[in-house]
Amino acid sequence: MFLSRTTAARGLLRQRPPCGAFTRRRGMASAPAPPQFTTNPSGAAFKKLGSQMKRAAKISGITVASLTLATAIAWQSYHLYIEHYLQETPSELTYTARNLLHGAYIREHVSPDYEMAAMYVREVLRIALEEQHLDEHSDVVIRLRLRLAEDENRAGNVLDSITEYTRAWMLLSSQSTNQDDDDEIKMTTAKQIGDLYLRIGDYSGAEEFLAWAFHKAQQQQQQKVDPFLRVTITCSLASLYAMQHEFKLAMPLLLSALKQIPEEEDSSSSQWTCMKGIIQNQLSECMYGMGKSEEALGWAQASLESCTKGETMDKDDKPNRDCQECGGVVSNNLGMMLELKGEFDDAVRYYQQAVNFAASAADLAGQDQYSMNAARLKEQIQNQRNAGVTVASDITAAIEPEPTKKPASFSAWMSKLWK
Repeated sequence: MFLSRTTAARGLLRQRPPCGAFTRRRGMASAPAPPQFTTNPSGAAFKKLGSQMKRAAKISGITVASLTLATAIAWQSYHLYIEHYLQETPSELTYTARNLLHGAYIREHVSPDYEMAAMYVREVLRIALEEQHLDEHSDVVIRLRLRLAEDENRAGNVLDSITEYTRAWMLLSSQSTNQDDDDEIKMTTAKQIGDLYLRIGDYSGAEEFLAWAFHKAQQQQQQKVDPFLRVTITCSLASLYAMQHEFKLAMPLLLSALKQIPEEEDSSSSQWTCMKGIIQNQLSECMYGMGKSEEALGWAQASLESCTKGETMDKDDKPNRDCQECGGVVSNNLGMMLELKGEFDDAVRYYQQAVNFAASAADLAGQDQYSMNAARLKEQIQNQRNAGVTVASDITAAIEPEPTKKPASFSAWMSKLWK
């Protein structure tokens, strides 16, 4: 019954796997690969470097292609966004021309550079006339000229702007349509030309276009004419006469414009309130030019009140810059008038208020001018106090304007306002 030890040992040996098979399985699982030796290490190094460079080039190519594709998608998406949500371009223009107009929009509103915007629009105008052969009297071409004129004006190229505005106005005048919209565009264009002529001191050219726009607006009193446009045309014509010291012609126009301002309960917009302040300031300067100092002071104080009220009237919008600029001008005027009357403390206060208005409006030139006035008066007062006497005639002589320079501040203000 019992097996011998020899027989049992033989049975166990038969059940064991071969020693080589066990070794191979264990080597496949955990044993390291045998080292490889080469007789050409330089060649092996270059071969490895080449494979790494191929891999890097592949990754770089994929990255560049991905970035290019993403940029192209973003670029095209932004053009589509401008086209459909910000500013639609005329369908009569080619794809290239419409993309150029998108670029002009970016340079006008997103990253302002009006010189570049004018270049874009000028190229679109060339494509429309020379390549597409569009009619120069078409609405597309006329609106392109008006847009080019506006960009040239903002870029400071006044003569080029006058040229383009005049071409557009002549093309509009040659059209036989009598639509209200066309008449309003003609009046707006004529006003722009007149304002630009005022900036360069060509009063005869300014009067020609402003008088035409004024009479055209008066003829259409009963028709649909923008009331704000009618008021601004009237003010521009009044400014022309005031600059030429024709105050008797300017005063009725300004009073007429003031009567056209809606009552406060009819209009809660800061646009009308600021316009009211601007007209009141013009009336003040006309009164001062006519030698009526008390009336000028009263109108100036009323103007400052309107500008202060209109500056922050629109709760959801930014402060009205027109009100801020007008507030700076009228505060400076009040300071000068009070300084001439010998009320030096109040004059300094108004000068400082003018500086604050100019700083809020980012009007660097005005801020420098008003700061100089405040510093000059403070220095004069301090010098007189140190000497123990205040001589009003000395201070008055320091600020008394020369007869030929009386309208200088008025001209500067109006050229800035109606450009």
